[in-house]
Amino acid sequence: MNSQGPEWRAHQENLAKHEELRALIVAIGEALQRRSATIDEVSDMLAKLGDRLVKRFAMEEDGGYFAEAIMHAPQLVAKANALLAQHPKMRALAENLALHVQGRNDASDDWWPRTAELFNAFCEEFARHERQENVLIQEAYHQDIGATD
Repeated sequence: MNSQGPEWRAHQENLAKHEELRALIVAIGEALQRRSATIDEVSDMLAKLGDRLVKRFAMEEDGGYFAEAIMHAPQLVAKANALLAQHPKMRALAENLALHVQGRNDASDDWWPRTAELFNAFCEEFARHERQENVLIQEAYHQDIGATD
């Protein structure tokens, strides 16, 4: 990948978006753990998370993230498709979380732990997905192609 070409710039932009998403997830986790935000603020952060996920998954589904890796290692198409098939489950977890907080204006004693539980379930699934994406990218570019390489 040319460090000055359009692919490099697109890759850098994707990395920045991934980092923004990770930072938002950390902020939500901290707000839930410390109870340092209002329900409205948590709801707003979760809405932002849902919006960013929709955009990210759409980009991945349109071939924007895996396209170059698959061109480099076409044998990974099935793995890439399996990763894409995980998106609906993660969307459902995020939507369930958003529905849980939507329209709430008082925090009952169980609201914080239940919200944190739903958020943690989403985070576990999302982290697993991220690890699998990273493995796919690494496999695409760090292959041992045999003794004659």
